[in-house]
Amino acid sequence: MNRVTTVVSAMFLLMLFAYAAPVMAMTKEHYWAHVQFEPMGAPEKVWMSDGILHLEGVPDTGSIVGTLGTGTIEVQFTHIMMNTETGQGTFIATWTIIVGQNTLSGTANGMITGGLSGTATGYFRGTHGTGDFMGIEKWGTFTTNLATGAEDEQGTIIYH
Repeated sequence: MNRVTTVVSAMFLLMLFAYAAPVMAMTKEHYWAHVQFEPMGAPEKVWMSDGILHLEGVPDTGSIVGTLGTGTIEVQFTHIMMNTETGQGTFIATWTIIVGQNTLSGTANGMITGGLSGTATGYFRGTHGTGDFMGIEKWGTFTTNLATGAEDEQGTIIYH
C-alpha cells in the first residue's frame, strides 16, 4: 500500500510539472527601438497658469523599427506641463505600437528640458498586446530630440 501511494504521488507530481512548465516558460531579452515622430498634432486643451503652460490631448504618430519589427506608433500626450521661463517640464502619455495586425500598448512619463524644441527623457511600460504581441511586456527608458522627432529606446522585453 505504501509503495502504491508513493508511485501515485510521483505520477501526480510529474503530471503537475508537465502541465505547469509551459505556463512558467518566459524569455527575457534586451529591447531597443528607434522612432521617427511626425510633428505633434493640435492639443485638445491649452491654458497658462502661473507661468506654466498646460497642454492636454496632444496626438503624435511616427514610424518605429526595433525588437518588435517595423511599424507605426501612435501617442496621446495626456498632459504636458512646462515652465515657459525655464523650458523645464513634465509629461504623461499613452502609446500603441502597430506592426501588421499586432499591437502593444502602454504608458510613458518623463521630463522636458529646453522647451518644446529641446529634449524629452523618461520611462515607458507596455503590457497590453494583441495578436503575436499577446503576453509581451516591455519597459525601459527613452530620449527624444523634440526638434527632430528622433527617439531612441532601450529596455527589457519579456515574452510570456
